[in-house]
Amino acid sequence: MKLNLNQPKSYYETFVILTLILLSCVLTYYFHFVLRSGVFFTHFFYIPIILAAVWWKRKGLWVTFFLVGILIFTSYISPLQIDYFYDDLFRSVIFIIVSVITVILSERIEKSQIKLKISEESFRSVVESAIDGIITTNLEGNVVFVNESFKKMFQYSEEEVIGKSVRKFIPPRLRDSYDQKMKEFHKTGKRQVGTFESAGLRKDGKEFPFEISITNWEGGGELFTTSIIRNITYRKNAEKTRSILSAIVEGSAESIISVNLEGNILSWNKGAEQTYGYSAKETMGKSYSLLFPENSSEYQEILDTIAKGEKIDHYETKRVTKAGKLIDVSLIISPITDKTGNIIGFSAIARDITQEKASEEALARSEAQLSMINANMADIICQASIDGVYIYVSPSVKSVLGYQPPDLLGKSMLDGVHPDDRSRVTSCMQDARGKCMTQSVQYRYLRTDGSYVWLGTTGTPIYDDEGQVTGFICNSRDITNQKNAEDALRESEAKYRTLVESASDPISLYDENGIFLMANKAGAHSMGEEPADLLGRSLRDFFPPEIAEKQIDLIRRVINTEEGVDMEMFVPYGDNDQWFSTSLQPIYGRDNHIHSVQVISRDITEIKETQLKLEQALQDKEMLMKEIYHRVKNNLMVISSLLNLQSRYIKDEEAKAMFKQSQERAQSMAMIHERLYRSADLKHINFGDYIRKLAQDLFRTYVADPSRIKLEMDVEDVMIDINIAIPLGLMVNELISNSMKHAFPDGHSGEIGVKFKEREGHCMLEVSDTGVGFLPDFDFEKSDSLGLQLINSLTQQISGELKLEKDQGTTFKITFQQPEEDD
Repeated sequence: MKLNLNQPKSYYETFVILTLILLSCVLTYYFHFVLRSGVFFTHFFYIPIILAAVWWKRKGLWVTFFLVGILIFTSYISPLQIDYFYDDLFRSVIFIIVSVITVILSERIEKSQIKLKISEESFRSVVESAIDGIITTNLEGNVVFVNESFKKMFQYSEEEVIGKSVRKFIPPRLRDSYDQKMKEFHKTGKRQVGTFESAGLRKDGKEFPFEISITNWEGGGELFTTSIIRNITYRKNAEKTRSILSAIVEGSAESIISVNLEGNILSWNKGAEQTYGYSAKETMGKSYSLLFPENSSEYQEILDTIAKGEKIDHYETKRVTKAGKLIDVSLIISPITDKTGNIIGFSAIARDITQEKASEEALARSEAQLSMINANMADIICQASIDGVYIYVSPSVKSVLGYQPPDLLGKSMLDGVHPDDRSRVTSCMQDARGKCMTQSVQYRYLRTDGSYVWLGTTGTPIYDDEGQVTGFICNSRDITNQKNAEDALRESEAKYRTLVESASDPISLYDENGIFLMANKAGAHSMGEEPADLLGRSLRDFFPPEIAEKQIDLIRRVINTEEGVDMEMFVPYGDNDQWFSTSLQPIYGRDNHIHSVQVISRDITEIKETQLKLEQALQDKEMLMKEIYHRVKNNLMVISSLLNLQSRYIKDEEAKAMFKQSQERAQSMAMIHERLYRSADLKHINFGDYIRKLAQDLFRTYVADPSRIKLEMDVEDVMIDINIAIPLGLMVNELISNSMKHAFPDGHSGEIGVKFKEREGHCMLEVSDTGVGFLPDFDFEKSDSLGLQLINSLTQQISGELKLEKDQGTTFKITFQQPEEDD
């Protein structure tokens, strides 16, 4: 342990202890070695031991241990009897015990003093640093203590307060009330806290409201009262302000909402109810996000911005009402802070601007449309003074005349007018000014490139408050194309009339009742009249009723359907019947409606008679062709019958078979000619139908047991040219009959298949069987079989391709292309 010798008091204590230790050593030596006595001189040791324990606490034990050591050492080496040694040893133990007890008691006392001092210092620090005023009074109500805040609050010094009655600090009008409250409080006899509000009286005579908290306590057998006084002037003003603000908020038509940092609604005024449709009960404690459109990120952005302490000032957005309707609002969002400046939430003031927004958008659209129309319209809008000086010119003047608006401002309207037209324009301006009415005029105006354009201008007078004309608003339109069109129209009408009058075909115009509106000379002369004599007369005056009604019906159909009609019409003219090729076309008026029908007729009687003769000749030709096909068929059948009769006299079976094959070939060709003369088309036959009929006939001829051989056909209806049909029919006959005769010998069973299809002008014929087939080394192109030679030859004749497959039975595939039709 080290002694703290840094303080001045420690020097004094150290000096005293060292002096007493030295004196104790001297006394020990003196009694043990000089007097050789065991007298209780050691009682003196208690003085330095106790003082060291009191002053130095545990460090003072070193003094005890030193003195004990000196005592035992001197007792051990002294000439005294041994009994004195044990006495000194016992005394040493007593010294140590006393020293330890003294240290313990001293430390406890010191700790209690330190705690008491800290408590006093803390109390004094709290009291003196308190913002509220603190005053302690005795039972008689006299002041015994006040803190600094109390003195500042009431503007008194401590000398002016201590010992004075507390009534001094209460306004006279409130003293009786204050005393009554204090008596009632003291009657309780309890050490409790009581709180009430009153008013204080400063030294300068001014009053202020305060809140006082009082408590009783007892000290030294006497009862005291301590009061804590808080100046509530700010709170009272705040409450007054809060009441005013609350009335303003509740009476405001705008939505005012307060929200905490978690996004929960804390307040909801009447304006919010009117704006969003929710009552305060429905929203308190709910999330502010219920007012945001679905999938909006704005809610989190607001929370993040407010968390930074930033204000969101006057921005427009959308919110959702209770009914689910989107409304436009103008928002001001401000952070709400506590007394320490920490952000605890935000207020959102919203104004429903849906109607304003709609009005603004409508106005903006209207202005944009007006601006767009003004900038892009073909017409020139200008304002001129009463003297014809330009005050305003629209941007469209650039596209019409080539000028920029500033180029014309301040100049006279007459400067660009063609010299020949100025008098007419001047007269129009004078009429508009004098007659006070809108006037129109057409004139030529000079462009920037030196050319003139025709303008059609309508001028409307502008009046002042007294009804006097002060200028004109003019709307000018480029009518150059119109003027050119009018000239072209006049020229076109002249040309049209010339063409119509000089046309050799009858041309007429009729209304919906068949009344003549116009007729050229050819049309009028064909009826034995002059053009002027036909106007206003009806078709019924010149044609039989049924012919006239038919023509009128056609005219009305053109008017109703707005579609022209081209047709051939038979018209009886006495003994001379005539045919006309007639075209009826609608004629539109200026209102874009059909008012008349133009009829152009051409006499095609000679053409029609020639056509009828050609049709009759064609019918005669068809009858002749059918008769030829019929005779060819009959001749082929005669040949077949002759071959059949001749074969009866042939004994050789091989020769007889050859006759049979020739007979079948003749029959197959006869069948084709039979189908041709029965068909409406004398050049093509339905070959699919032909195959089905031929295969069935061959099957009945060669297959004696239908249960042994099965015939499967997949045949499409394809029209084949006669030049292809005859050789193809012979090939079908050869292939099917060969399969039926040779594929299934000795009672074998199987299947014969026939396919015929067409894809994009390419035809494919396939005849297959599941019979015994050919030998592997068989070459059908070099075969001496008359049937195969005939098939090869006919395939080449139709420019086809022949393939033989011998994998499973026998399959012949013939592909060829249909010949192109002649136009």
